[in-house]
Amino acid sequence: MVVAAEADRRAREAARLAGIGSVIRRARSARGLTLDDLAGLVGLSLTFLSRIERGLVACSIGNLLEIAGVLQLPPAELFADIEGVDRARTYRVVRDSDAAPTRSTDASYAWCKIASGMGEQRLEAFLLDLSPKPRKATLVAHPGEEMCFVLQGSVEFQVGDETIALDRGDSIHLRSDVPHMAWARGSGTARLLMVTAIENQSAVAVEWWSNIAGRKSGERKQSATGRAP
Repeated sequence: MVVAAEADRRAREAARLAGIGSVIRRARSARGLTLDDLAGLVGLSLTFLSRIERGLVACSIGNLLEIAGVLQLPPAELFADIEGVDRARTYRVVRDSDAAPTRSTDASYAWCKIASGMGEQRLEAFLLDLSPKPRKATLVAHPGEEMCFVLQGSVEFQVGDETIALDRGDSIHLRSDVPHMAWARGSGTARLLMVTAIENQSAVAVEWWSNIAGRKSGERKQSATGRAP
């Protein structure tokens, strides 16, 4: 039974990753962006982004939201191919048995989506199982805002240049366009409930994409010339 359950979990995770990659690939192609274009805009390597599109690796929630912002996709669309539900319904139930976690490639945390599937959706909810701080913590930024509530353990949450300690029962509400990241304090693990929201997602994405595109272009020019443009 244990072996069968693990095989089922792996199959569901593989289907989830393949679905996410397929949505990203179609949206990128529809916008006339090459893999190299998108990789530069979201700050990921070309090889890593290619593996995401092929469903071979998982990336962080922050990276997915950043990709969705650049591609002007409502975040829920990243999961549309694999949920198999009627998006016109006014509610969605996610059973514990369906909530298979996906571990990010750097193993810094595992995430599980627990709210999705309704049309015109602006809210996304995830459970995050955090590991201790990685050697090289990478902050992420994306459109919208988010609230994180500590369910288990103790967490360090970095927002910009500030680091905040959060214990069980504590929460933090922040603008998601400010670079941020969280990890478990000490050598243990921690669990967070993360809820993100983007009002008028398409309009926000266009403005945000324009800003980040300009910034990334400037960074590439500076890297090529060795000085600020």
